[in-house]
This record gives sequence, structure tokens and C-alpha cells, in this order.
Amino acid sequence: MSAVRVAVTTGTDGAERIASMVSEECAVSVRAPDSDADVDLWIADERTVEKIDARTDAGTDPAIVLVTDDGRVPTDCSPEVDDIVARPLRTSVVRRRIETVLDAHALRTGGRADRVEIDCVAHPVVAARIEAGERIVQSVNDAFEDVFGYDADAVVGDSLAEWVARPDDRAAVRELVNHVRDGDAIERVCRRETATGHRQMRVKMHPSSERGTDVLVCYDDITSERRRKQQVQVLNRVLRHNLRNTMNVILGNADVLNERVDGPVAAEATETIEAAANDLVKLGETASSLQTAREERERRVLEATCLVDRVRTQLRRELPRVDLRIEAAESCPVLADAHLETAVRELCENAARYAGADGPIVVSIDRRGNWTQISVRDSGPGLPETERAVLRGDEETPLEHGSGLGLWIVNWIVTSLGGEIAVEDAEPTGTVVTLSLPAGPHRSDRPPSDACH
Repeated sequence: MSAVRVAVTTGTDGAERIASMVSEECAVSVRAPDSDADVDLWIADERTVEKIDARTDAGTDPAIVLVTDDGRVPTDCSPEVDDIVARPLRTSVVRRRIETVLDAHALRTGGRADRVEIDCVAHPVVAARIEAGERIVQSVNDAFEDVFGYDADAVVGDSLAEWVARPDDRAAVRELVNHVRDGDAIERVCRRETATGHRQMRVKMHPSSERGTDVLVCYDDITSERRRKQQVQVLNRVLRHNLRNTMNVILGNADVLNERVDGPVAAEATETIEAAANDLVKLGETASSLQTAREERERRVLEATCLVDRVRTQLRRELPRVDLRIEAAESCPVLADAHLETAVRELCENAARYAGADGPIVVSIDRRGNWTQISVRDSGPGLPETERAVLRGDEETPLEHGSGLGLWIVNWIVTSLGGEIAVEDAEPTGTVVTLSLPAGPHRSDRPPSDACH
């Protein structure tokens, strides 16, 4: 299957850089706008757009993306422009606009939809027509060949089910295909056969009105994802139940020793046993947060001040010696889910661990443009570099690693919420850990504000 042909007009400011931003799935070039070459999409600026030949050799209009400084189309612009990208340019924006424009253009002109919807997609995709409940393969993308291990030339023209579905599943597949034929979109998780064995796939089927195509089938291999989820569930059970039960036995016997054995050495030894056992119980409880931290929840706008106040109430009940203070405006929204409370709590407990009785822990909440910042400051001796590396998400080694799981959970929660973590030294002593998270949903074609960086 031919790749989508994208051309940047010669004379466009930064033409070579723009060409480098185009997806590798596309055939990109920099060429004269008056060339008679067959092009699917032109990228031009105000100086060169007028020179684009509005017809291709195949007699169809190419799509046009215009690069401007102010995001506006000149009033006297000709030919018709499909979309605009404003400077400064970002690779992700350029690629998204190209895919969107080509997709819409193909739907409008009956053109190269198969290239748009298949070649530029990272997951395996199959375009097929429906005959008697069977999906007859018309084309597949490179990702299908890579993941399933089947050669495209061998699959095209055959029933898709014969290649990817077990015989016992094909009646159910035909029933789903009939729903798609009637205009329904289908999504299922099921087992699919590949050249190297079966895999768990998330399968999506969408009706298609393109010429020769009735359905688009997209696959997402979730085998590893499901295995990791099972492993976390087993680890959670072992740490929450097996470890806790064993530690209860140890703590019970430590109490017996403390009651029956006299002397300062025995008392010190039992205290050490109890402290170590309680640390392991706490580790198990923290590890159990791994499962909930991995679960995706719908984000919504929360009140950050109320969230931090709940954490303070919990810590006052469990750690009465901790002096936790809040500095915040009355209202400070943050786009997050319930996991954020876990992250803030972990930071406050970590601050209490390092600060000891050296001073208060101060949690400040501030709004910076489209971002809300939650900062936890202590006056202890400072956070070790190994713990800072955890918050940065650095790779661990056998010799260099953090002391537990809590800060890793903070990292995973904040990054899953689209946020960032910064660690700085406090004056005169201590550490400030700042979580920067979106204050709420917003749309913009411009780069995000630098307020949080």
C-alpha cells in the first residue's frame, strides 16, 4: 500500500524543519509548489500557498495546510485551505493536523481514506468489505503484519476470521459483523490468533463508507497489560494478607518476650523487632496502593484546598505530633481524581519522616495560569538524592534506589494525571516538593503555558 504523500512547498519559511515533523509513515518531500507531482497534502505559508497547483494528475484536489504567524487565513487566500497551524510549530500538533485534514479530505472527496486511516495508525488496522457476515480483507497496515506476523499479500482477499479467530468463535464474530453492517460500532476484548500464538486483544470495529470498504477493524494487544494487572493483584494479596498475618505473629511474640524477659537489652531488642515489623506492615499497606493507583478513573475538577485539608485531618489522627499547616486561597481547582489525595498524603508522611520534630510541614496551594501547584515543604535535613530520583522517575539500580514505594506511587499518580513533579531545597533547611497539575480542562492550539516549569 502506498504511503500518504505530503509535500512542503519550496520557499516556505523553515520548510526542511516542517518536513522533519511529518510522521515517518508518510512520504514527505520539499518541492516547488507549481510542480505537477501527485500530492495528497501540501504544507505552505502565506508566501507560497498561492502557487500551489489545485489539481493532481489523478484529477482530485489535494488537501492544504497553511502555516501562519497569527493562526488566521489571509482574506484573499486562494486556493481553499483545509486547516491552519500557527507558529511556533510543534511536531505533535503538525502530525495531528495532517492526520485530521487528510481524514476529513478523504471523506469529502472519496479519496485515499485507506491510506489516512490505516497507514498513519500505530495499532494493527484492517480495512474490509462485508460479505455474508464475513470480513473480506481489502488492505492491512504495517502494524498488522508486525503484530500478527501474517504477510499482507497472503491475507488480502481472504476472510479475516480465518486468520485471526478460532473456529469456535467465528459464529459470534459473524454476529458482531452484522451489527457493524447495520451501522453500529463494536468494541470487545477477546483472544485472537497470531503466527506466534494467541494474544489478548482489544478489538474495535467501525462502519466505513469508503469505496470498497465496509468496516475498519483496529486491534490493541493488551496481553502484557492484563498480565501486569494480574501480577499486581497477586502481589497486593500477598503483601496485604500474608505479610500482615505473619507480622502479627511476630508482634505478638515480641509482646510475650517483653513481658517475660527482664533487662534493658531484652527491652531494646523487642522494641527493635516491633519497629521493624510495623515498618513491614506499613510497606504492605503502601504496596496495596499500587493496584488502585494503576486503575484509571475519570478525572474531574476537585477543590485542592479541601483535598489537602482531608489529608491534614487524617494525619492529625494518626500522627498527632505532626504540625501540618495549609497556605491556600479559599478556592483552588485541580483536574484530578481520588488518587491525588493518596499522593499528597504520601508526600506529607515522607516529609514528617525526614523533618522529625524540627518544625512544621507546610502545604501551599497556588493557581498559576492553567495549572494548580501543591507544594509540600519541610525543614528537615533534606531529601536524599536517591529519593529525588524516584520523584523524577529515574531508573533504579541494585546499588542506587529509593527506600520504599511511597514516592514511586506519588510519581505514578501525578504523571498519570498529566502533571509534573519538582524538587527543590528549602531555605535555610529542608525540601520543597511541588506537584503541578492542570487546573481544569481547556483547549488551545498554542503551546501550554510555561507557568509550571
